[in-house]
Amino acid sequence: MPLLWISLSFLAGIVLAASIPLPAWAWILIAVLFLLLFPILRRRFSHNPFTIFHLPLSSFHFFLPVFLFLGSAYYQIRQPGLDAFHIAFYNDREYELLITGSLTEPPDDRDNYTNLKIDVSAVDTGDGDLPASGQVLVRVLPNEEYRYGERIRLRGELKTPPEDEDFSYRDYLARQGIHSYMTKAEVTRLPGNDGNFIYRFIYSFKSRLVENTYKIYPDPEASLFAGILFGVDTGLPKKLQEAFKNTGTAHIIAISGFNIAIIAGLFFSTFRIILRNERVGAALAVLFVFLYAFLVGGDPAVMRAAFMGSLSLFARQIGRRNAGLNTLAIVAVLMSLINPLTLWDVGFQLSFFATLGLILYAEPFSNFTASLIEKISKTDNTALVRILNDNVILTLAAQVMTIPLMMYYFHRFSIVSFIANPFILPVQPAVMILGGLAVFVSLIIPPLGQLLAWVAWPFAGYTIRAVEFFDRIPNGVIVLGDVPLWFIYMTYASLLLATFNWSSIQSWFKSSAASLRAAAWTILLAFIFICMTLFWSASSKSGDGRFHVIFLDAGSADAVLIQTPEGRNILINGGLSASELSDELGRRLPFFTRNLDWLLIASTQENQLAALPRIVERYEPENVLWGGNVQASFSSRLLDEYFAENEIPVSRAEAGQRLELGDGAFIEIQAEGPRGCVLLVEYGGFRALLPIGVSEGTYESIEFGNSIGKVDVLLLADSGYAPSNPSDIFQNLNPELAILSVAAGDQNGLPDQEVLDSLEGYSLLRTDRNGWIDISTDGIEMRVTVERGENNVNNE
Repeated sequence: MPLLWISLSFLAGIVLAASIPLPAWAWILIAVLFLLLFPILRRRFSHNPFTIFHLPLSSFHFFLPVFLFLGSAYYQIRQPGLDAFHIAFYNDREYELLITGSLTEPPDDRDNYTNLKIDVSAVDTGDGDLPASGQVLVRVLPNEEYRYGERIRLRGELKTPPEDEDFSYRDYLARQGIHSYMTKAEVTRLPGNDGNFIYRFIYSFKSRLVENTYKIYPDPEASLFAGILFGVDTGLPKKLQEAFKNTGTAHIIAISGFNIAIIAGLFFSTFRIILRNERVGAALAVLFVFLYAFLVGGDPAVMRAAFMGSLSLFARQIGRRNAGLNTLAIVAVLMSLINPLTLWDVGFQLSFFATLGLILYAEPFSNFTASLIEKISKTDNTALVRILNDNVILTLAAQVMTIPLMMYYFHRFSIVSFIANPFILPVQPAVMILGGLAVFVSLIIPPLGQLLAWVAWPFAGYTIRAVEFFDRIPNGVIVLGDVPLWFIYMTYASLLLATFNWSSIQSWFKSSAASLRAAAWTILLAFIFICMTLFWSASSKSGDGRFHVIFLDAGSADAVLIQTPEGRNILINGGLSASELSDELGRRLPFFTRNLDWLLIASTQENQLAALPRIVERYEPENVLWGGNVQASFSSRLLDEYFAENEIPVSRAEAGQRLELGDGAFIEIQAEGPRGCVLLVEYGGFRALLPIGVSEGTYESIEFGNSIGKVDVLLLADSGYAPSNPSDIFQNLNPELAILSVAAGDQNGLPDQEVLDSLEGYSLLRTDRNGWIDISTDGIEMRVTVERGENNVNNE
């Protein structure tokens, strides 16, 4: 297999150059020397073959060092010159710079910040603009809108990206051509747009697709679809991302070779039926795969997935291991030619070895399974073998080659992944195909797109619930700590040595068409599954006839969801994290409900509202009750503009004002000031006081609780900040339960010990220890449920 050896030599040369820093001309000189020696070596060993470990070497093998050293030379040639005209030359100066440039791609929105990638055109150190090149990653405040190609001017200190023993952010960014980092920056918008008009259209189209995804699906399913279909995986909350990692299913939450292979298979099946020609169908499938990758942004991760997914299709169609290995090696070389640092990208390595596992082990594992089933049962089991092959065997084949890498990079070994993947992967084609179809159709015919979304949603809902279920299995993940690199080398060497000497490896498995019986059973089971899941979802969220006050885990801020027996949903503030809040709302609101009856702004501080500008686009409130100064924070101003633009009714909160919720339940404004308002929630004999927006003089206006009287639940103000929680308020209100909403390891040291001392003798639940806290009541009895830990509150 000469192509395989040439490709591997070139790739090895890239790795060699990264270890030995010789200039490019030196590597080229060495390659030329070996090229000149080749005729001599060829004549020398043509008559007396040379062997290593009893393996004969031909004259061709002596030509491989030429490709090895050419690979090294290419690596050095592609390294950027960090001279005075490159922006990295100005890293780590102890003064601020003015940098002019344009956005090279759309902004990367996170919960607490936004990342911008800037293509630099000029830098000003204080003496005027100097021409400069290169890219900078800039971290700016969230919720501000930026567009691809937009020209901006930055003021801030330029840093070299950090690195430590566990992770090198410097190397990670270098693989993207970024060598400079700005953690804080003042941004000034400039006239003009430097973006390519084709990419502007593509990014705009992708933005519309993602926006529609969140319109037709609730979270967390919407964020799963956004990650799988369009590579936008930042919407999933951290704990759900960890669950995917722990169960070995993280490869499905972003565009990967596996996901692209599903799309490629769909295109191939469609074109094969239409054209009745497998080769032409495969070629058109690959073409449409790259068109899809281009339409959803065409970033390196997506293009890598397109290469690997197309390769999986090609390898299965060719049906020969040698052809698959050659193609895999050539694809790796092509991607290294585009960017030599791709070889160090974890995503590339996982995709490469997963595809290698499919090439080497898919057919032997499948044949073994078929023969085993045939021995057990004498009947025709073609359908069963095909189901096992598609849902279990291929997954196992890919896992064999990726487990060592995951042990090395993620320091864990997921035992439960061998069980979780067979349960989760079978529904992924439906997730991608039906989910993608719904989003694209919703652009043209919104009602039809929404209808298709209801059909697709159960598969995504099942995926997330299954991942969470398997993540809860005790001892499902073995935490390894640091795994030595030599262990990984030895593991792969042993695997490959055993593979290429295994006598039972046969020719590639040629897949046969599925029988009508298997297709009928699949359709019937899918229909039953959709009906049962929709019924389960509707039942689980239809309500239990009780009044719920749910304190969501919003860090050192407040996010309270009130759900009434009549099905009304009221959200009070939102906290910092849009992904966490969206996830909680998606899980708790009824399946067909995509709006809030009321949004109460009880505090206008930035940490209390930062999540809401993105949330109100997904769960639009029908009415807003606003307490506090509109101009108090950036997020409050954004919300005010959004409500005005979308003509959402906004009422100003006033002391004594009452919001009727039906069935005798209401929320009453006890006090209102510049920072917000104090809310009293009542339902029957149940009373909860929420002093979220405490201003100067607030407690005096309510006589430190004397004018309110005894309450069942009291929310501590400002995450337990002592001046906002005087001891008199606890004595006068005498709550059955105190709630503290605070982040674990709060950077300001909250809650204050003085407050905790004042609460001695009271029942206290904390979101940093208990997660969300759900208080439900029928007006007489109060029940408390927490996300984790135990509670002992069940009072009448």
